[in-house]
Amino acid sequence: MAVAARVIPAPQPFDFALAAGHQTNYRGKAGSDLFADGVYYRALWMDDQPLGVAARPAAGGIEVSLPNGGPMSTLDAAAERVAWLLGLDVGMEGFYEMLSNDPVLFDAVGSLRGLRHTRTETVWEALVHAVVGQQVSGIVARVIRDGIVTEYGSEVRIDGHVVHAFPRPQTLLEAGHDALRALKLSARKAEYVLGIAEAALQGDLDHETLVPLSDEEAVAALSGIRGVGRWTAQWTLMRALGRPDALPAGDLALQRVVGDYYFGGKRLTEQELERFAEERWKPYRGLAVTYLFSRVRQERVAREAAKRGN
Repeated sequence: MAVAARVIPAPQPFDFALAAGHQTNYRGKAGSDLFADGVYYRALWMDDQPLGVAARPAAGGIEVSLPNGGPMSTLDAAAERVAWLLGLDVGMEGFYEMLSNDPVLFDAVGSLRGLRHTRTETVWEALVHAVVGQQVSGIVARVIRDGIVTEYGSEVRIDGHVVHAFPRPQTLLEAGHDALRALKLSARKAEYVLGIAEAALQGDLDHETLVPLSDEEAVAALSGIRGVGRWTAQWTLMRALGRPDALPAGDLALQRVVGDYYFGGKRLTEQELERFAEERWKPYRGLAVTYLFSRVRQERVAREAAKRGN
């Protein structure tokens, strides 16, 4: 039986493989996202049910389908969600013009042109990702995030692949503190995640609540949640709301990356990074961070692959 599909027009420049690769940290799978054999898979929450969605490049855009079936209205909603996840609405012209004055990012564009500001499905998901990543290495954070999704996310099979919808807030609340600790979260972070889950259930993290707010208003609203500081809120603005100028200047990894690429390895302070980004990247600081981390992740994966080949 033929599977119904919708083609989403993709503005240019757009690189489907880069967008799907970025969603999976260029490793093929990350959390609820899977990129396999040129197809991007995601388990989305639609009408309170997990739904498997597949997206692949097509003439003029992206073809979105529901391999397990579903009504056309659900397909249309899923296509809109995929467009949001892959950042198709993000304007890039001004950003690319800005790059002509930035030799580091200008060089990166050779391999990254067409990457857009990809997103998480919800603010809840972005906040959990950010809190898990506080003060631990990227490798440790990835293991914990994947463990949360695999253990408590709803399993969906799509074209023979297994993906998990990101756990609902209620699911983690019911699992409780000890269960999160068993996944290697610290006691304090487990408390933070449960508090964020309560905020999500109260509607404090709804897109409809946060989208109308300015960046500073949204940061203030999110920072009122225990465990969510300014840089965690800024990451959430980037990853969940797609704000192109959000800058998580307090992120130690970002301070190190900017120091390595622009200051000969000097570790920047939060204030130094803020001043540098204000002068160099505004009003596209979030996009600049996306490109920098994309470059770093590609290089890391390439080095790991080279080591395995030796």
